[in-house]
Amino acid sequence: MQKFLTIHGHFYQPPRENPWTETIEKQDSAHPYHDWNERINVECYTPNAFSRTKDAFGHIANIVNNYASISFNFGPTLMSWLEANVPVTYRRILEADHESLQRFDGHGSAIAQVYNHMIMPLANQRDKITQVHWGLADFRHRFQREPESMWMPETAVNVETLRVLIDFGIRYLILSPHQAKAVRPLSEPTEEWLGVEHGEIDTSMAYRWIDRSANGERIAGRRIDIFFYHGGLSRGVGFEHLLHDAGTFAVRVDEAFGGHDGQPVQLVSIATDGESYGHHERFGDMGLAYLLHIEAPRRSIEVTNYGAFLAKHPPTMEVELKEGPNGEGTAWSCAHGVGRWSRNCGCSSGGGPDWNQEWRAPLREALDNLRDELARLTVQYGEKIFKEVWAARNDYLEVILDRSPENIWRFLDKHMQGEMTRERQLTAMHLMEMQRQAQLMYSSCGWFFSELSGIETVQIIQYAARAIQIGEAISRQPLEGNFLTDLKRARSNIRQHKDGEEVYRKFVKPAAVSFARIANEYAIRALFASLPEKYRVYQYLVERKELTSASRGGDHLAIGLLKIASAITTEEQLLPYALVYRGRGESIRTLVGTAAAEEYEKSKQPLVDYFGAHETEEFFDHCRKAWTAEVFTLADVFFEKRQAIIELLLEDSLAQITASYAHIYARHKGILQILRALHLPIPEEFAVPARHILSQRLLREVERLRNTTKESSYRQGIDIVQTANYLGLKLNVQKASRIFQEMLESRLAALRAHLDTTICEELLQLTHIGERLKLELNEVPIQNLLYFILQEQITPFIDNMLMTETRDEAQYALLDMVLRLAYRFNFNIKIYKDRMKPVEQAMSQDPKYWP
Repeated sequence: MQKFLTIHGHFYQPPRENPWTETIEKQDSAHPYHDWNERINVECYTPNAFSRTKDAFGHIANIVNNYASISFNFGPTLMSWLEANVPVTYRRILEADHESLQRFDGHGSAIAQVYNHMIMPLANQRDKITQVHWGLADFRHRFQREPESMWMPETAVNVETLRVLIDFGIRYLILSPHQAKAVRPLSEPTEEWLGVEHGEIDTSMAYRWIDRSANGERIAGRRIDIFFYHGGLSRGVGFEHLLHDAGTFAVRVDEAFGGHDGQPVQLVSIATDGESYGHHERFGDMGLAYLLHIEAPRRSIEVTNYGAFLAKHPPTMEVELKEGPNGEGTAWSCAHGVGRWSRNCGCSSGGGPDWNQEWRAPLREALDNLRDELARLTVQYGEKIFKEVWAARNDYLEVILDRSPENIWRFLDKHMQGEMTRERQLTAMHLMEMQRQAQLMYSSCGWFFSELSGIETVQIIQYAARAIQIGEAISRQPLEGNFLTDLKRARSNIRQHKDGEEVYRKFVKPAAVSFARIANEYAIRALFASLPEKYRVYQYLVERKELTSASRGGDHLAIGLLKIASAITTEEQLLPYALVYRGRGESIRTLVGTAAAEEYEKSKQPLVDYFGAHETEEFFDHCRKAWTAEVFTLADVFFEKRQAIIELLLEDSLAQITASYAHIYARHKGILQILRALHLPIPEEFAVPARHILSQRLLREVERLRNTTKESSYRQGIDIVQTANYLGLKLNVQKASRIFQEMLESRLAALRAHLDTTICEELLQLTHIGERLKLELNEVPIQNLLYFILQEQITPFIDNMLMTETRDEAQYALLDMVLRLAYRFNFNIKIYKDRMKPVEQAMSQDPKYWP
């Protein structure tokens, strides 16, 4: 019997960007990381790109790219985040697909996904088409080929969804065994169906679903093949900690074969959330790597992907799928069709014992009503501008992927009809962006969990709010009121949040951004930092056209004119502002107006003069008469930018505190040493200044190391560490460690580019210094760089020495230094040492090298 294994990882996170700024804000629940994307990347996405297999002593035997050996899909919105924030991992994912094409006879392991994880059976036909169109276009853009398959969010399908997929040429799907209803041989279309409604379908082969006419006749050429994953093994990986022990995992996989007598070829197919391999299960990536690269070959199990298996072993059985209530379809994580995303079906995650999900139905109804209203506006305004408005929406993915002015122009030139005025171009971009938000507001996570006010549900309501804002700007019609009326029917399980309308006011409206708010953010930041004339604030491009300053007593005025442009909609506005502040940020208020450039020029000097002669409140009242204006404060700046501004505000105060601490430490250092000599604890009043000053001094010593690694340059740092140890103080080494990490990684990157003795010596010295200074290093990226050096430089280096019988002592010394460095960072270097033995023996026999 031939044994084949395919493991599919569905890698996806909901889009988390603020719809106005296109930036992910800090998420405290992801601590110690900035946000959940960053956290899950560190725990899962990057580890799977660089997964370790280890020897019996815990040393790294190899680093493998798991994505090259499994079937996988990445959500397009997650891939865009990876491309921007973790380019090394992003490239490894693309490389894995390229490698799999070579390994699996031209069948790549990457498959596509509908764009933003919309539950397809619940979408209308137009949205189904756009979601598939965008998902395929995104895949082609990244992987430079056509996909064979497409992941269905939550594996949710119904007949209409399957027909759309067939229209787009999708060859196969991956579904849950519990979605199958009945099977029969393809060659016997009149044979009775065999029921498999309880998940008992044989998952060791592929099946074929065939589209039928209203009278039940097969439609020629209308078909799609389906793999059903092994329910027990997939559940074991996802929920039963099967990854804890790779050996047990391998045994379970092996036992899954042989259950179907007389079947010479069998496939074990496992499909789970990709986050199981590292995020949900710590070190799950290593369990996966061990199964794929050690256990599977040992057990004569051939690792493959679905496309390669299907090419050699096409279906011999036809399958009929369950329809779900009212034909709505089925999914892998709901026992009630697709009720989890439309009603209180009983499926939920988290929450209190008395919680319910009655809010789901009114939330979906609110979004459906909004979608239909936005579609009406899109046709009303778009049919005059676009040749075919919905074809333009389908192609808008080209702009989402590349928002350069040239590409936006190409899109507009392709799809617009009539005169290409600036006003019509802006309307076109606003309509398309409104429709993008209308797609994003259906991301499935909004319904998955237990509570209306959860971050996932708030996120999709934010997308709805942004679509409403754009729709109101285009049509000058109120849309928000009807939406809130619908949303009010959604009741929160948390008393203080009441209902959807209250959730909207508490968590959605504060996230909204206007051009005036961006002007305030720029103006306040410009107070404390020297900003260039052109500066980016989130996705907005701010250009300072003019700035004038004035003072009166302790109050200061900054009055200026800003040109702000959205990189998303291309809309531009000229905004005058007047900022009044006292001292070093003691009081800051900004008035942002809407006056035109000419009005600003006329009013600027009179306003400056008025400021010099009147109190601040009178000045602001006068400004309001000159400009239609809003008043902002530091509280209106987004949290993270506000934190950065506050740090700038505190610089002088912190410098004064540091000076005071230095004085306290210098004056009482002798007393501290006496206390430690007597084994007495140091009072906190002394410990705080000492810890702060010693940490600051260590940071300065590490910064000096950027230029030299001579012993004299780090001796003082070692003295500082020894002093802290003696005093029993744990230093704050975060900043020093980060700087030191960057130094190591930059030198390793240089060594990867060119093997050099001097760089090797510096790296060995830096490693020694880091240990002496007790710095906290993240060894993972260091090991990843070393792996590249071993593969790309050292292996060919040894091959060349063996081939040419080189006995160059300098080259041997260089090789030895790299291997010492690899050993320090936990690599098993025996394979390299063993290969070098012939060179060592030759050198030992050559009198030239005798001691």
